[in-house]
Amino acid sequence: MNGTEVRLDHERMLDLLSSEAQLLTAATHDVDADTPVHNAAGRTLGQTVRQLGDLCEDVLCWLGSPEAERRWDLPAEPELPEAVGRFSVRLAEVLAEFAARPPESRCPTWWPEDHTVRFWVRRLLHAVTLHRVDVQVAARVEVTEIDPEVAADGVDEVLRVWFDHRLRALGITATRACSVGVHVPGRNWLVTADEEGTAVLGSEDVASTTPDAVVSGDPAAVYLWAWGRLPNRAIETTGDQDAIAQLWGLLQLATR
Repeated sequence: MNGTEVRLDHERMLDLLSSEAQLLTAATHDVDADTPVHNAAGRTLGQTVRQLGDLCEDVLCWLGSPEAERRWDLPAEPELPEAVGRFSVRLAEVLAEFAARPPESRCPTWWPEDHTVRFWVRRLLHAVTLHRVDVQVAARVEVTEIDPEVAADGVDEVLRVWFDHRLRALGITATRACSVGVHVPGRNWLVTADEEGTAVLGSEDVASTTPDAVVSGDPAAVYLWAWGRLPNRAIETTGDQDAIAQLWGLLQLATR
């Protein structure tokens, strides 16, 4: 297991975030706002884009940006061009804030392990990447490949930030003890869950531990599987299938 987090370069994350946003907005051309987004909590395409605009406004608030005072209200079911325009403008404002601050500069976040600007760059990159895939699938256009390093980092984020921290914050625990190894090329994690809580462990802690089950595959496949976008057949699984089912179910509770 890799105990040390492998960090994406800050400038590269900013470039990727811009690219992902451009892919998302391009996929919305000539698509209805009420087009369903499958495997995304029943949201429509318009609601998905609106949610990303909401996230950008939230990030501006967390960063303490003066732009946060200018809320951009939308109707419950906005026209898609209006929702896309709001997302694009708000994202540009967030990117300007990111560019003006060192990645390690302190700011409030909701994850106790990282109170820096970098947390928000990473969080927004993964939110836009995931929903870019959602929008492309819903619009029935070619789905652009997810950068393997971004996908691997996304697996790390969903396990550490959402599965481990978020479940504990929600007070949700497993119904039985289990351990699952999660592997993508170059990155490994051991996830444990029981009635007391959850943990994501590194190699120095689990060198002699054999997990109940193992999930592995292409980084993008494991990333999308963890977020409920792909079925088990898209990844490789071995060992206790009930342990894998419990991990997947807990991930869906953590990320909904």
